[in-house]
Amino acid sequence: MGTFASYTGEMNIPEEKRDCFGQQMMKLLNYGGMMQLEQVSLFGRELILLSPVELSKEGEVHFWYNYFEEDKWEGAGFYVNNSNFYSNKIGSCEFSDVIIAAYMLYEMYVEAPGFAECNGKMMNPRFYGGWLNHILGMEFSMEKRYHLWENAEYIAFSRMDYDDPFTISELRDLIAGEFEIAGGTELTDLLYILYGTETLETGHIVPGSYPDDVYQCKKALESFQEINGEHFEESLLHFLQMNRSKREKNTDANLGLLAELSLFLPARVFIYLAAEMDQKPFWELWKEWKDKVYHDERMKQYASKKLQKKREKWRKRIIPKIRTSAFLRQDNWFTFYDTPKELISKGNYYLSDDDRIFWWDGTDEVMISDDMDAWLTELSDRHRGLMDLPDAGCGNKFKASGFIEDFIILLDEICDYYKRIFPFKTMFYDFIQHSEKKEYRAALALLRILYEENKEEGKVIKYAKGEWDFVSKNVTQNIARLRLKRYLSVMANVKIREKYFNF
Repeated sequence: MGTFASYTGEMNIPEEKRDCFGQQMMKLLNYGGMMQLEQVSLFGRELILLSPVELSKEGEVHFWYNYFEEDKWEGAGFYVNNSNFYSNKIGSCEFSDVIIAAYMLYEMYVEAPGFAECNGKMMNPRFYGGWLNHILGMEFSMEKRYHLWENAEYIAFSRMDYDDPFTISELRDLIAGEFEIAGGTELTDLLYILYGTETLETGHIVPGSYPDDVYQCKKALESFQEINGEHFEESLLHFLQMNRSKREKNTDANLGLLAELSLFLPARVFIYLAAEMDQKPFWELWKEWKDKVYHDERMKQYASKKLQKKREKWRKRIIPKIRTSAFLRQDNWFTFYDTPKELISKGNYYLSDDDRIFWWDGTDEVMISDDMDAWLTELSDRHRGLMDLPDAGCGNKFKASGFIEDFIILLDEICDYYKRIFPFKTMFYDFIQHSEKKEYRAALALLRILYEENKEEGKVIKYAKGEWDFVSKNVTQNIARLRLKRYLSVMANVKIREKYFNF
C-alpha cells in the first residue's frame, strides 16, 4: 500500500530537446525543495546537512527528502543522458506534488499519448502545468488532452483486463472536467459508448446534426442486422473493410444508407452501435477491428466556424501560472489533524515565500513580506550590536579557537529541541572556513539567542510524535521553529545575507 506516481506513456524525449528538458527537470526539483542529505560526525555529534539536488558527474541525481515537507520517502531520481525519471512511494504532500509535476513535464513534452498519474488517476494538468509554466517560464497548454479519441483509445487499450477499460471518471479526469471545451463529435462518440444511445430514440434530435446522423446509422444497422442474422458481425466487418471507392460505387441495396453514411462517419460509430446492439464490450471489438476497417471518411463540419475557432482557441489557451508557494500549499485532510488547543487560535499554517527565503535571488520568484523584512531588519540591528561587543557579544563562548566545536554543538542542540532543523551544507562549511571573522561569530551568537528565546513558544513541537506526515502542520511549522529555520536559510543564501547582514 502507499501512494505512487508514474507516467503512462513512453518517456522518450527527442535528443535535440534533452538538454533543455534536463535543465528544466533539475530546476523544478530544486525549486520544489528536493534535497540531498549528508551526514557529518565531529566532536561526538552527528549532523545532517542539506543540499539542493545536483547532477553527479555521471549525469544522475537521486533523492528522497523534501525541504518543505521535512520528511523522507522512497528514492526517486533522474538520469539526464536518457531523460529517464523514476520514483517509488511519494506520500501525499510536497514531495508528492513535485514528483507528479516532474511526470507532468513529460506529458507536456511528449507528443504521443501519455499521462501523469497518481495511483492510477490522471492528474490535473491545470494545476501541475500551471506551476511548470510559472517556474520554467513556459507556455504549456492542455491541447494534447483534447485529442479525445486518441487518448481514450490509448487508455482503454492499456486497461483491457479491466471490466470497464474507459469510464466517465477517466473521461472527466482526462479533460479536467471541461466538457464545454472538449465538445465535438469525439466527445459525443465517447459519451454514446459510455452511456448507450437510448436517448436517440426518446430525445429531440436536430435534423442534420451529428446525433441525427448517428441515429440514422443506428436504424440502418438494425435493418442490416435483420437481413444478415447470425452473420451480422461478419457482414459488417466485410463492409467496413471496403475502401472509399468501393463504398461510393456500392450497388448492394442492403448496404444503401450505410454506404452513404460511411463516407463521412468514422467506422467506430458503426462498431459501437453494433456492439450495443449485440451487447458486447465495445473496446474489445474496436481493438480487434480498428486496423482492418476504413479510415478514409471525410467528416462533416457539424459545428459553426465561429464555434470551431472558439474551441480551438480554448484548447490552445496557455495554462494560467501558479506561484510556487501556492502550488506547494497543503490543505488535505491530515494537514491540520489533531492541532493542539493552544495553537488553534493562531490559525492554520500555510507555506509562504518567507519560508522559501533560501531561494530568494532578487527576482519576484520569492517575494519578501513586510513582516519578514521587518524581522530581518531587526535581526540585522541585533547582529551589528553583537559585533560591537567583545568576542562577538558572548564572552569566550564563540572565540575563534573553539568556534567549530561550539558551532556543531549548537546546531545539534537546535535539531534535538526543535526537531528536523538541518543547516545547509554550503552555510555549514562557509561558517567553519571563516571562524576568525567577527561577522560569522556574531551570526552564530545571534543563532544561540534565537534558539534560547524561542524555546517557550516552540515547545509545542513535543506533540510531533510518530509519523511526521500525520502531525499537524500547525505543530511542525510553529512560528518559533520557523524563525530558526528561516534564519539558517538566510545565512545560507549569500545574496540575502549580504542584503541584510552585509557579509
